[in-house]
Formats: sequence, structure tokens, C-alpha cells
Amino acid sequence: MALRFTLQPFGAARLGDVLLQSLAEPIWSEFRASIAFVKRSGTKHVINSLRAFGLRGGTIRMSAGIDAGGTSREGLEDLLSAVGATGQLYVFKNANSSTFHPKVYLFRNQVAARLLIGSGNLTEGGLYTNYEAGVAIELDLRLAEDTAFLREVETALDAWSTPTAGNCVLLDSVLLSRLASEGWVPDEAYTRGGNQNFAGGSASTGNSLFTAFPVPQAPVIAPSGSGVTGAQNRTGFFGPAPVFSNPAGNPTPLPGAVTAQHRVFLMTLQNTDVGVGQTSPNTQRRSAEVFVPLICRDYDPAFWGWPNLFVADPGYMGARDSDGRGKMDRTGVRLNINGNIVTVTIWYNSGKRDMRIRSEDLRSAGLVGDILYVEASSDPSYDYYVNVIPQGTSQHGTYLALCVNTVRSSLKRWAYL
Repeated sequence: MALRFTLQPFGAARLGDVLLQSLAEPIWSEFRASIAFVKRSGTKHVINSLRAFGLRGGTIRMSAGIDAGGTSREGLEDLLSAVGATGQLYVFKNANSSTFHPKVYLFRNQVAARLLIGSGNLTEGGLYTNYEAGVAIELDLRLAEDTAFLREVETALDAWSTPTAGNCVLLDSVLLSRLASEGWVPDEAYTRGGNQNFAGGSASTGNSLFTAFPVPQAPVIAPSGSGVTGAQNRTGFFGPAPVFSNPAGNPTPLPGAVTAQHRVFLMTLQNTDVGVGQTSPNTQRRSAEVFVPLICRDYDPAFWGWPNLFVADPGYMGARDSDGRGKMDRTGVRLNINGNIVTVTIWYNSGKRDMRIRSEDLRSAGLVGDILYVEASSDPSYDYYVNVIPQGTSQHGTYLALCVNTVRSSLKRWAYL
């Protein structure tokens, strides 16, 4: 049994990212979940991946609560569509004062399981932008202890997804219409018009006790018909799966471990990043490169794909580091710079002891003192979302306060979120 703490909105492994990656991994044959609240803001992120999981033969069995108006008609419609004719979706309700409130997600095959337990509902906030915490548990079903633990979990999931008169009901379109007409699952258009937008406190007077701090956004959903689905999500947080032989002798991969520790990197820009060097006649313009100090890279190397995604330059004859590495290149890195996707090279300069992002688009986007914002992407069309936060904006002040780390002999400040 291996445990991993998951945290959001600033953690590397947000619940939505881990769900999408796991749904896309062909090693899993079964997906189960019991969730308190379901809304379209969350289902829109997983519906395509969930449907693809079922179409390739995976079994799906889910249950959702309908207490306190927390689950919408639209959210259940999406799940019904995704699980299809072969999957099962239940609604669970105790008519007393109890609230159905679990958040349990389970992937398994004959020899391994991945269990996600935490505070995140199937809403966009629960998957990405709320402050949530949980644990990802990797189980090896060759071990008696892991098998016994999984049996306890599955017993609970069975109790919440077995038809029981007056308590747990298999959902179909007819029952969903009845639930909606009786007010158990409100339309989202209606709930958005109610008091859910109440901010509280004295925010309207400008004297609020609390301040709005930015958090990483949820992934943008590709337009319908674009060909991009959640099932194509990049495997960013669980590494390559090791392989072992199961009792039947067939090679079966086990899930790997979470690698990158963070999702966002911040760094103040200096003249070496955004300047052009000498401008007098007959002098050469400085290469378009943003310099990332090694102290930043080595704080979370997996964020940059170091060293696994870098390839040694065979023609390099210069200085080498203590590990014997010379110049190393990660080519074909796709950056989404304010909506414009460009392909760049990130390379390690063993002679100068730094890492560099080679991009004229990036250099020309900023000025000295601006903040570089780099977010690891869960969108299959690019590797990082990159933005330059200009000085003088409220967002710059917020991020600058987070950049508490310094670089020796440099004015740069940096942080990971």
C-alpha cells in the first residue's frame, strides 16, 4: 500500500487531473464512485473520459447523493449519458436528517487498485478550484493486507449502490424526470438565480475582512466536435507504470507514483530574460531565452520533466556537471502563451549552470520586474500554460508576495504553488 496526499487548488495532483489520467489508463477494468454532490460544472470535465472508459470495456458503477440541492438535474443527465447502457448510476437518499456525503473514487483490475478518498465532489470546485484535501492510495492486491482493505471499501460502495426500497434506486431517464419534478434535483439555471451567489461579510462596502486571491483555473473544455476528449489527457502526475507478473503469469502494469510536487511555477523576470543585449552597430542580439536558475529546477525537477524528458546533445564538447551531464535538450515543448500555442526548446546549460526556455514569444511578452507564470497543463494540446503578469496590476502584487525564494547573486525571486 502506497499513500499520496492530494491537495488543491495549488497542489500538483488535483482530483480532476488524477481522475482524468486514471480513466485514460488502459490498465483499469473497473471504475466505481460514491459522491455527495454532482453538477455539470464537474461532469463536463469527465464525461468524455468516462464514456470512453465504458466503450473500451470498462465497467462503471456509481452512486450520487441528492441532499440539500447539491446535485443538479444536468449533472445526473451527464452521468447517465456517460455510463451508457452497460454502466450503472444510483441515487442514494435517506429521508431523515442524514446527508449522504462520501467522496470515494475507485479504479481496479485483478491485481491492483487506485483509491481516491477526500473532500472533493464531482463539481468544478471539488475537482479543481476549491480548497480540498484527500489521499490517493495505491493497492497491490497480491498482498493480503491490501486486499482486506479494498474489501472494506467495496463493501461500503456496495451498500451505496444496491437497490434498496426507499433508500437507493437505479437511475434512468424516467426516474430523473420524477426527481426533477419533485424538486430533489433542481435545474442549475434555477439555483444560480437563488442565494448561492451571496458573498457574505461587507465585501460590497470595500471593507471586507477577506481578500480574493487567485488560484489556478480548471482546464478549458474543448469545443464539441474538436476531436479532443478527456480520455486523451496527458499523464502528468502518475509516472510510467512498472510491470510484474500476476498469479496467472500475465504481465500487468501497476500504477506508478505521483512525481511533480507542484502545479505552478512563478519567477520574477530580469534583464537577462527579457533584454536583447547590446544594441550598438555590429553587435549581436542576445538569444531569446528565459533563464531558470538550477535551484528552481532542482526544487521540483519533475515539474520540468528533468531529466527524463531531456536528451543529451551529441555534439556538445563543453563542461560537464558532477553527474557527467553536458548540454541537455527537451525539444518540442508546447507552450500556451496567452492563447497562442508555440513550440519551444527547454535546455540545460551545463557550462553556465542554468536551464533556459528558448522563445522569442516569451521574451517579447514581458518586461523587467514582471512575473513569469508557468502552469503544468492537463490539456492534451499543450504542455504548459504560460502568462506574464505585468507590474502595476493587483495580480502582480498577489503573486509577488508569494515569491519568497531568492537566487544567489541575482534579483530573481521565485515560488512553486
